[in-house]
Amino acid sequence: MPEHLVESELFGYEKGAFSGADSQKQGLFELAHRGTLFLDEIGDLDAKIQVKLLRVLHGVPYYRLGGSRKVSVDVRIVAATNQNLEELVRAGSFRSDLYHRLAQFKVEIPPLRERPDDLVGIAELVLQQHYPGSILTGDAVAKLLSYDWPGNVRQLRNCIFHAVLSAGNPAVELTANDIKLPESSAITDREVRLNRHLGQVERQMVLKALERCSGHQGKGAKALGISRRTLLRKLKSYRDPQKELESGISSGQVQRYYRAELNTDARIIDGTECLAGTLLNISLGGAGVALKKQLSFGSAVTIYFRIPTQETELRLAGQIVWSNNEGQHGIQFSGLPAELHAILKTWLDSEINGEGSCQSSTQ
Repeated sequence: MPEHLVESELFGYEKGAFSGADSQKQGLFELAHRGTLFLDEIGDLDAKIQVKLLRVLHGVPYYRLGGSRKVSVDVRIVAATNQNLEELVRAGSFRSDLYHRLAQFKVEIPPLRERPDDLVGIAELVLQQHYPGSILTGDAVAKLLSYDWPGNVRQLRNCIFHAVLSAGNPAVELTANDIKLPESSAITDREVRLNRHLGQVERQMVLKALERCSGHQGKGAKALGISRRTLLRKLKSYRDPQKELESGISSGQVQRYYRAELNTDARIIDGTECLAGTLLNISLGGAGVALKKQLSFGSAVTIYFRIPTQETELRLAGQIVWSNNEGQHGIQFSGLPAELHAILKTWLDSEINGEGSCQSSTQ
Protein backbone atom coordinates (compact mmCIF):
# COMPACT_ATOMS: atom_id res chain seq x y z
CA MET A 1 0.00 0.00 0.00
CA PRO A 2 1.21 3.56 -0.65
CA GLU A 3 2.60 5.35 2.39
CA HIS A 4 -0.31 7.79 2.82
CA LEU A 5 -2.88 5.01 2.59
CA VAL A 6 -1.11 2.95 5.26
CA GLU A 7 -0.97 5.99 7.52
CA SER A 8 -4.65 6.82 7.04
CA GLU A 9 -5.65 3.18 7.68
CA LEU A 10 -3.62 2.96 10.88
CA PHE A 11 -4.17 6.42 12.34
CA GLY A 12 -7.32 7.69 10.63
CA TYR A 13 -7.97 11.12 9.12
CA GLU A 14 -10.09 14.23 9.51
CA LYS A 15 -12.58 15.58 7.02
CA GLY A 16 -10.77 17.47 4.29
CA ALA A 17 -7.35 16.01 5.12
CA PHE A 18 -6.92 15.12 1.46
CA SER A 19 -8.92 14.88 -1.74
CA GLY A 20 -11.83 12.51 -1.20
CA ALA A 21 -11.75 12.72 2.61
CA ASP A 22 -15.35 13.93 2.93
CA SER A 23 -15.80 12.72 6.50
CA GLN A 24 -13.79 11.83 9.55
CA LYS A 25 -12.47 8.26 9.76
CA GLN A 26 -11.12 6.43 12.78
CA GLY A 27 -7.91 4.51 12.25
CA LEU A 28 -7.34 0.87 13.09
CA PHE A 29 -5.54 1.82 16.31
CA GLU A 30 -8.65 3.64 17.56
CA LEU A 31 -10.93 0.80 16.50
CA ALA A 32 -8.70 -1.67 18.35
CA HIS A 33 -8.60 0.38 21.59
CA ARG A 34 -8.46 -1.99 24.58
CA GLY A 35 -8.08 -4.86 22.12
CA THR A 36 -5.62 -6.39 19.65
CA LEU A 37 -4.39 -5.14 16.27
CA PHE A 38 -2.78 -7.68 13.93
CA LEU A 39 -0.23 -6.25 11.47
CA ASP A 40 0.59 -8.72 8.73
CA GLU A 41 3.79 -8.52 6.60
CA ILE A 42 5.31 -5.98 8.97
CA GLY A 43 8.67 -6.35 7.19
CA ASP A 44 7.27 -4.48 4.15
CA LEU A 45 6.38 -1.37 6.14
CA ASP A 46 7.70 1.92 4.76
CA ALA A 47 10.50 3.56 6.75
CA LYS A 48 8.45 6.72 7.49
CA ILE A 49 5.53 4.71 8.82
CA GLN A 50 7.95 2.67 10.94
CA VAL A 51 8.84 5.87 12.81
CA LYS A 52 5.20 6.77 13.47
CA LEU A 53 4.38 3.21 14.50
CA LEU A 54 7.29 3.16 16.94
CA ARG A 55 6.02 6.32 18.65
CA VAL A 56 2.56 4.82 19.10
CA LEU A 57 4.08 1.63 20.53
CA HIS A 58 5.95 3.78 23.05
CA GLY A 59 2.56 5.12 24.20
CA VAL A 60 2.93 8.56 22.59
CA PRO A 61 -0.42 10.10 21.50
CA TYR A 62 -0.75 10.73 17.76
CA TYR A 63 -2.73 12.91 15.37
CA ARG A 64 -5.10 11.74 12.71
CA LEU A 65 -4.13 12.91 9.23
CA GLY A 66 -5.15 16.56 9.00
CA GLY A 67 -6.11 16.58 12.67
CA SER A 68 -5.19 18.89 15.57
CA ARG A 69 -6.41 16.76 18.49
CA LYS A 70 -4.17 14.07 19.94
CA VAL A 71 -5.47 10.52 20.13
CA SER A 72 -4.36 8.07 22.85
CA VAL A 73 -4.93 4.35 22.55
CA ASP A 74 -4.22 1.17 24.50
CA VAL A 75 -3.67 -1.62 21.98
CA ARG A 76 -1.92 -4.99 21.97
CA ILE A 77 0.11 -5.47 18.79
CA VAL A 78 0.60 -8.83 17.08
CA ALA A 79 2.82 -8.66 14.00
CA ALA A 80 3.77 -11.27 11.42
CA THR A 81 6.19 -11.48 8.52
CA ASN A 82 7.65 -14.02 6.13
CA GLN A 83 10.96 -12.17 6.14
CA ASN A 84 13.94 -12.32 8.49
CA LEU A 85 13.62 -9.04 10.39
CA GLU A 86 17.06 -9.39 11.95
CA GLU A 87 18.59 -9.48 8.47
CA LEU A 88 16.48 -6.47 7.46
CA VAL A 89 17.77 -4.63 10.52
CA ARG A 90 21.37 -5.41 9.56
CA ALA A 91 20.64 -4.27 6.00
CA GLY A 92 19.22 -0.99 7.32
CA SER A 93 15.73 -1.43 5.84
CA PHE A 94 13.98 -2.07 9.17
CA ARG A 95 14.47 0.01 12.30
CA SER A 96 16.32 -1.75 15.08
CA ASP A 97 14.33 -0.03 17.85
CA LEU A 98 11.02 -1.00 16.22
CA TYR A 99 12.19 -4.58 15.81
CA HIS A 100 13.10 -4.91 19.49
CA ARG A 101 9.82 -3.27 20.45
CA LEU A 102 7.87 -5.82 18.44
CA ALA A 103 10.03 -8.81 19.36
CA GLN A 104 9.27 -8.88 23.08
CA PHE A 105 7.74 -12.30 22.50
CA LYS A 106 8.43 -14.22 19.30
CA VAL A 107 6.82 -17.33 17.86
CA GLU A 108 8.83 -18.78 15.00
CA ILE A 109 6.95 -21.19 12.76
CA PRO A 110 9.19 -23.66 10.91
CA PRO A 111 8.57 -24.27 7.20
CA LEU A 112 5.86 -26.79 6.38
CA ARG A 113 8.37 -29.43 5.24
CA GLU A 114 9.61 -29.65 8.85
CA ARG A 115 6.10 -30.18 10.26
CA PRO A 116 4.78 -33.41 8.73
CA ASP A 117 1.96 -33.74 11.27
CA ASP A 118 0.70 -30.24 10.48
CA LEU A 119 1.11 -30.93 6.77
CA VAL A 120 -1.19 -33.94 6.82
CA GLY A 121 -3.66 -32.20 9.13
CA ILE A 122 -3.90 -29.13 6.90
CA ALA A 123 -4.28 -31.28 3.79
CA GLU A 124 -7.14 -33.23 5.40
CA LEU A 125 -8.80 -30.01 6.55
CA VAL A 126 -8.75 -28.52 3.05
CA LEU A 127 -10.06 -31.78 1.62
CA GLN A 128 -12.94 -31.91 4.11
CA GLN A 129 -13.84 -28.29 3.32
CA HIS A 130 -14.39 -29.18 -0.34
CA TYR A 131 -15.57 -32.80 -0.08
CA PRO A 132 -16.69 -33.77 3.46
CA GLY A 133 -16.24 -37.46 4.17
CA SER A 134 -13.50 -38.01 1.60
CA ILE A 135 -10.05 -39.30 2.60
CA LEU A 136 -6.41 -39.22 1.55
CA THR A 137 -5.06 -42.69 0.83
CA GLY A 138 -1.78 -43.86 2.30
CA ASP A 139 0.11 -43.39 -0.96
CA ALA A 140 -1.28 -39.85 -1.29
CA VAL A 141 -0.02 -38.98 2.20
CA ALA A 142 3.39 -40.47 1.40
CA LYS A 143 3.60 -38.35 -1.75
CA LEU A 144 2.68 -35.18 0.16
CA LEU A 145 5.33 -35.91 2.78
CA SER A 146 8.02 -36.53 0.17
CA TYR A 147 7.72 -33.01 -1.25
CA ASP A 148 9.62 -29.94 -0.03
CA TRP A 149 6.72 -27.39 -0.20
CA PRO A 150 8.65 -24.20 -0.93
CA GLY A 151 5.32 -22.36 -1.06
CA ASN A 152 4.32 -23.69 2.38
CA VAL A 153 0.62 -23.73 3.35
CA ARG A 154 -0.64 -21.73 0.36
CA GLN A 155 0.97 -24.17 -2.05
CA LEU A 156 -0.42 -27.15 -0.13
CA ARG A 157 -3.95 -25.70 -0.19
CA ASN A 158 -3.71 -25.09 -3.93
CA CYS A 159 -2.41 -28.61 -4.48
CA ILE A 160 -5.30 -30.26 -2.62
CA PHE A 161 -7.85 -27.98 -4.29
CA HIS A 162 -6.45 -28.85 -7.72
CA ALA A 163 -6.52 -32.56 -6.84
CA VAL A 164 -10.17 -32.31 -5.79
CA LEU A 165 -11.12 -30.64 -9.07
CA SER A 166 -9.29 -33.15 -11.25
CA ALA A 167 -9.97 -36.36 -9.29
CA GLY A 168 -12.30 -38.90 -10.83
CA ASN A 169 -14.21 -39.56 -7.60
CA PRO A 170 -12.98 -37.15 -4.88
CA ALA A 171 -16.04 -37.76 -2.73
CA VAL A 172 -14.51 -41.14 -1.82
CA GLU A 173 -10.74 -40.75 -1.76
CA LEU A 174 -7.74 -38.96 -3.22
CA THR A 175 -4.82 -41.15 -4.30
CA ALA A 176 -1.21 -40.36 -5.16
CA ASN A 177 -2.20 -40.18 -8.84
CA ASP A 178 -4.49 -37.25 -8.02
CA ILE A 179 -1.68 -35.30 -6.33
CA LYS A 180 0.22 -33.31 -8.96
CA LEU A 181 3.60 -31.95 -7.85
CA PRO A 182 6.37 -30.24 -9.84
CA GLU A 183 9.02 -32.85 -10.61
CA SER A 184 11.85 -30.36 -10.24
CA SER A 185 10.95 -29.59 -6.64
CA ALA A 186 10.58 -33.19 -5.48
CA ILE A 187 13.38 -34.22 -3.11
CA THR A 188 14.96 -37.54 -2.33
CA ASP A 189 17.24 -36.69 0.61
CA ARG A 190 14.31 -36.70 3.06
CA GLU A 191 13.57 -40.41 2.82
CA VAL A 192 14.94 -41.10 6.29
CA ARG A 193 12.78 -38.40 7.82
CA LEU A 194 9.80 -39.57 5.77
CA ASN A 195 10.09 -43.17 6.94
CA ARG A 196 10.32 -41.99 10.53
CA HIS A 197 7.06 -40.09 10.29
CA LEU A 198 5.05 -42.48 8.11
CA GLY A 199 4.36 -44.80 11.04
CA GLN A 200 3.02 -41.93 13.08
CA VAL A 201 0.91 -40.66 10.17
CA GLU A 202 -0.48 -44.16 9.62
CA ARG A 203 -1.64 -44.40 13.24
CA GLN A 204 -3.33 -41.02 12.99
CA MET A 205 -5.04 -41.99 9.73
CA VAL A 206 -6.31 -45.25 11.21
CA LEU A 207 -7.80 -43.58 14.29
CA LYS A 208 -9.27 -40.70 12.27
CA ALA A 209 -10.88 -43.16 9.85
CA LEU A 210 -12.44 -45.03 12.78
CA GLU A 211 -13.62 -41.77 14.27
CA ARG A 212 -15.30 -40.78 11.00
CA CYS A 213 -16.97 -44.20 10.91
CA SER A 214 -18.13 -43.87 14.53
CA GLY A 215 -15.89 -46.76 15.59
CA HIS A 216 -17.26 -49.22 13.03
CA GLN A 217 -14.20 -51.32 12.22
CA GLY A 218 -15.65 -52.82 9.06
CA LYS A 219 -16.39 -49.42 7.56
CA GLY A 220 -13.12 -48.03 8.86
CA ALA A 221 -11.12 -50.83 7.24
CA LYS A 222 -12.96 -50.30 3.94
CA ALA A 223 -12.27 -46.56 4.05
CA LEU A 224 -8.59 -47.27 4.66
CA GLY A 225 -8.46 -49.88 1.90
CA ILE A 226 -7.34 -52.69 4.22
CA SER A 227 -8.92 -55.83 5.62
CA ARG A 228 -10.60 -55.95 9.02
CA ARG A 229 -7.97 -58.40 10.21
CA THR A 230 -5.19 -56.00 9.20
CA LEU A 231 -6.94 -53.14 10.97
CA LEU A 232 -7.25 -55.18 14.15
CA ARG A 233 -3.57 -56.14 13.96
CA LYS A 234 -2.60 -52.50 13.61
CA LEU A 235 -4.69 -51.52 16.63
CA LYS A 236 -2.94 -54.19 18.67
CA SER A 237 0.49 -53.02 17.50
CA TYR A 238 -0.27 -49.47 18.63
CA ARG A 239 -0.39 -50.78 22.18
CA ASP A 240 3.43 -51.10 22.14
CA PRO A 241 4.54 -48.58 24.84
CA GLN A 242 7.52 -47.43 22.77
CA LYS A 243 5.37 -46.87 19.66
CA GLU A 244 2.81 -45.15 21.83
CA LEU A 245 5.49 -42.74 23.08
CA GLU A 246 6.85 -42.07 19.58
CA SER A 247 3.46 -41.55 17.96
CA GLY A 248 1.81 -39.49 20.69
CA ILE A 249 -1.23 -41.77 20.45
CA SER A 250 -2.38 -42.95 23.86
CA SER A 251 -3.66 -46.36 24.79
CA GLY A 252 -6.97 -44.69 25.57
CA GLN A 253 -7.30 -43.64 21.93
CA VAL A 254 -6.63 -47.20 20.78
CA GLN A 255 -9.06 -48.67 23.32
CA ARG A 256 -11.74 -46.29 22.14
CA TYR A 257 -11.78 -48.05 18.76
CA TYR A 258 -10.56 -51.54 19.70
CA ARG A 259 -13.73 -53.62 19.88
CA ALA A 260 -13.70 -56.92 21.72
CA GLU A 261 -16.28 -59.53 20.78
CA LEU A 262 -18.84 -60.60 23.36
CA ASN A 263 -21.93 -62.16 21.74
CA THR A 264 -23.88 -61.96 24.95
CA ASP A 265 -27.47 -61.08 25.79
CA ALA A 266 -28.32 -57.44 26.25
CA ARG A 267 -31.32 -55.20 26.79
CA ILE A 268 -31.69 -51.97 24.84
CA ILE A 269 -34.08 -49.27 25.97
CA ASP A 270 -35.33 -47.08 23.12
CA GLY A 271 -37.54 -44.40 24.64
CA THR A 272 -40.11 -46.39 26.59
CA GLU A 273 -39.60 -49.66 24.67
CA CYS A 274 -37.35 -52.44 26.00
CA LEU A 275 -35.79 -54.61 23.27
CA ALA A 276 -33.98 -57.92 23.67
CA GLY A 277 -30.79 -58.12 21.64
CA THR A 278 -27.25 -59.41 21.43
CA LEU A 279 -24.17 -57.39 22.39
CA LEU A 280 -21.75 -58.21 19.57
CA ASN A 281 -18.74 -56.15 20.62
CA ILE A 282 -17.73 -53.24 22.81
CA SER A 283 -15.03 -50.60 23.23
CA LEU A 284 -14.57 -47.52 25.37
CA GLY A 285 -16.23 -45.51 22.60
CA GLY A 286 -19.22 -47.64 21.75
CA ALA A 287 -20.75 -51.05 21.06
CA GLY A 288 -22.24 -53.15 18.30
CA VAL A 289 -25.61 -54.82 18.94
CA ALA A 290 -27.96 -57.04 16.98
CA LEU A 291 -31.71 -56.34 17.22
CA LYS A 292 -34.81 -57.64 15.51
CA LYS A 293 -36.13 -54.09 15.17
CA GLN A 294 -34.49 -51.38 13.08
CA LEU A 295 -33.74 -48.28 15.14
CA SER A 296 -33.48 -44.81 13.66
CA PHE A 297 -30.17 -42.99 13.23
CA GLY A 298 -29.50 -40.70 16.18
CA SER A 299 -31.92 -42.48 18.51
CA ALA A 300 -30.97 -42.13 22.18
CA VAL A 301 -30.72 -45.58 23.77
CA THR A 302 -29.60 -47.23 27.00
CA ILE A 303 -27.92 -50.62 26.91
CA TYR A 304 -27.83 -53.14 29.79
CA PHE A 305 -25.27 -55.99 29.61
CA ARG A 306 -22.64 -58.04 31.45
CA ILE A 307 -18.96 -58.65 30.66
CA PRO A 308 -17.18 -61.88 31.70
CA THR A 309 -15.38 -60.32 34.68
CA GLN A 310 -18.51 -58.72 36.15
CA GLU A 311 -21.58 -60.38 37.64
CA THR A 312 -23.32 -57.05 38.01
CA GLU A 313 -25.26 -55.77 35.01
CA LEU A 314 -23.71 -52.65 33.50
CA ARG A 315 -25.73 -49.74 32.14
CA LEU A 316 -24.49 -47.31 29.46
CA ALA A 317 -26.22 -44.55 27.50
CA GLY A 318 -25.53 -43.60 23.89
CA GLN A 319 -27.05 -43.07 20.47
CA ILE A 320 -27.44 -45.06 17.26
CA VAL A 321 -24.80 -43.98 14.72
CA TRP A 322 -25.13 -46.73 12.09
CA SER A 323 -27.18 -49.79 11.20
CA ASN A 324 -27.49 -52.33 8.39
CA ASN A 325 -30.13 -54.58 6.87
CA GLU A 326 -29.04 -57.50 9.05
CA GLY A 327 -30.29 -55.75 12.18
CA GLN A 328 -26.84 -54.78 13.42
CA HIS A 329 -26.54 -51.36 15.05
CA GLY A 330 -23.64 -49.24 16.21
CA ILE A 331 -24.02 -47.37 19.49
CA GLN A 332 -21.74 -44.46 20.32
CA PHE A 333 -21.51 -43.87 24.06
CA SER A 334 -22.43 -40.39 25.22
CA GLY A 335 -20.09 -40.57 28.21
CA LEU A 336 -18.72 -43.19 30.56
CA PRO A 337 -19.04 -42.75 34.32
CA ALA A 338 -15.64 -43.06 36.02
CA GLU A 339 -16.43 -46.42 37.62
CA LEU A 340 -17.68 -48.00 34.39
CA HIS A 341 -14.75 -46.53 32.47
CA ALA A 342 -12.32 -48.20 34.86
CA ILE A 343 -14.11 -51.56 34.58
CA LEU A 344 -14.18 -51.54 30.78
CA LYS A 345 -10.63 -50.24 30.49
CA THR A 346 -9.26 -53.01 32.70
CA TRP A 347 -11.14 -55.66 30.76
CA LEU A 348 -10.16 -54.26 27.35
CA ASP A 349 -6.53 -54.15 28.46
CA SER A 350 -6.66 -57.87 29.18
CA GLU A 351 -8.34 -58.55 25.84
CA ILE A 352 -5.83 -56.50 23.84
CA ASN A 353 -2.93 -58.17 25.61
CA GLY A 354 -4.39 -61.61 24.97
CA GLU A 355 -5.14 -62.33 28.61
CA GLY A 356 -8.93 -62.41 28.36
CA SER A 357 -11.32 -65.15 27.47
CA CYS A 358 -12.96 -63.51 24.45
CA GLN A 359 -11.83 -63.17 20.85
CA SER A 360 -11.44 -59.75 19.29
CA SER A 361 -14.15 -58.70 16.89
CA THR A 362 -13.61 -57.41 13.39
CA GLN A 363 -17.02 -55.76 13.29
